[in-house]
Amino acid sequence: MSGVPRVREQIGLILLLRWQLFRNSLRTLRGRLNAVSRVLLWLMMAGLMFGGGGAIGVVAWQFAGRGRGAELGALFWVVLIFWQLYPLLSGAGGAQFDFSDLLRFPLRYASFFALSLAYGLFDPAAVISIFWLICLSAGAGVARPALLPWVLAASLIFAVMNVALSRAFSTWTDRWLAQRRSREIFGLVFVVLILTVNFVVPRLANNVRPGQGARWIGPLFTAARALPPGLVGLAMAGGLAGEAVKAVAGLALVGVYALAFFWLLHLRLAAQFRGENLSEAPSLSATAGRGVAATKLHGLARLPWRSTVVAAVFERETRYTLRNWQVLLQLLLPAFLVLLFLTDRGQQGFLAKHRAFAFPIALAYLFLMEMNWFFNNLGYDGTGVRFLLMAPVKFRQVVLGKNLCQATATLLDVLLLWLCVRWAAGPPSWPMVGVTFLAAAYALLTSLAIGNVISLSFPNRMEFGTFRRRNGPPGMAMLAGFMTQGLLIGTSVTVFIIGDVARRPAVVAWAFLVLAALALAGYAVSLSRIDAMAIKHRQGLMEELCQEKSAS
Repeated sequence: MSGVPRVREQIGLILLLRWQLFRNSLRTLRGRLNAVSRVLLWLMMAGLMFGGGGAIGVVAWQFAGRGRGAELGALFWVVLIFWQLYPLLSGAGGAQFDFSDLLRFPLRYASFFALSLAYGLFDPAAVISIFWLICLSAGAGVARPALLPWVLAASLIFAVMNVALSRAFSTWTDRWLAQRRSREIFGLVFVVLILTVNFVVPRLANNVRPGQGARWIGPLFTAARALPPGLVGLAMAGGLAGEAVKAVAGLALVGVYALAFFWLLHLRLAAQFRGENLSEAPSLSATAGRGVAATKLHGLARLPWRSTVVAAVFERETRYTLRNWQVLLQLLLPAFLVLLFLTDRGQQGFLAKHRAFAFPIALAYLFLMEMNWFFNNLGYDGTGVRFLLMAPVKFRQVVLGKNLCQATATLLDVLLLWLCVRWAAGPPSWPMVGVTFLAAAYALLTSLAIGNVISLSFPNRMEFGTFRRRNGPPGMAMLAGFMTQGLLIGTSVTVFIIGDVARRPAVVAWAFLVLAALALAGYAVSLSRIDAMAIKHRQGLMEELCQEKSAS
């Protein structure tokens, strides 16, 4: 036997281990369903990949055919924005996990670094973006064969730069979010940034006089030319003009960006490789002197009409929600969007033209934003789920406490939406308000009933200290969530259309009342079976939420 295996052999062993774990997961029904659901989700994204790639290829063919090499940089902007922002907005990364778990194996640092980059290539956004770059190169090459070597070189360097950027951003973001105080600061900055971009900037643009626009746009274009897509456009212009020095200079500057991102990624991975451990556990001195008083129930948990177990879980979930800025952002984002789309009187969008239906439309978006919360309500418990399973309490009491917190937050959010719609678009009619609240009851009870079952059957561990999920979204849970939300929106829209055509609002109210009653009966039935389901799926809960699995 030789000594330490080489880098290629180490990477091959890790990939073989992942393949064997995947094959073993297919032995269970749950593993097979997750595999099928992930395939379906990839097929759903195929339309975006091929449709977007075809459009980019056609536009690149037109730009190159007309000799507009600098405009090709705009297509690289599209690829860059999608590659970097889509994973953050969707949370649908396919290969997200704690890379420090790989250090359990006798890996060299080179292997550890190479695996981090390899996993970045398997992200859905990366696969789609690389395909778009191939289409871009093909379109430009067909129009101008002499430009093909330059656009291929630019696409390759640009792809390498984006992989390094995405991995560096992910690792540094996890570092900043590893502690509560930094998470709070990061969340505040993120919210302020969203408010600035989506709320303040459009209104400033509307108030800019015609003569002042050039003074704003000129410096922006100048700054954009110094960024990687602008430099690629410079290289393409040089390639079309036959100026090799100009083309090489542009590609070289993009390579400098790539090296800078590789260096930033190296700083984080090297710290992890040396054993960095960022923990939020309080020190012994910080916990000394607290005594038994810290374990007493606070006033929030003293619900007079519920058991102490339900009240305690309600308090814990409330505290978790108030400390989790990601969940709070999801709850507040629908109200913000209502203000954004309704306060601009000059906007001619769908919501602005149908202000009478602004309240139910905002409600539909709210439930779409809360989908992950409903269908993975055990995700943030992590290793604490074993204490819930061992505690001398009924598991349905735990689930009921979680559902009460979710229902309370949803009710408060619905009231906030009503206030925002009332202020921005005028008070909606009381029949519309009543019907919308009945629709909210129907959607809430249905989401809770199905979400409890999915959460026990297909759990997925979530982390407070990571910007994205540890193992990516559970395929079956995401598919069930989309199907449930599609059913809720479809039935609600159908009821509203029937009531509008018949011009009988009472029909809509009675229909949603019946649907809410059926959803309540379904919720009661599902809640009565929670204990049996928890016992049946306890092994899966322990495996998914308690074990540190880096290759699942």
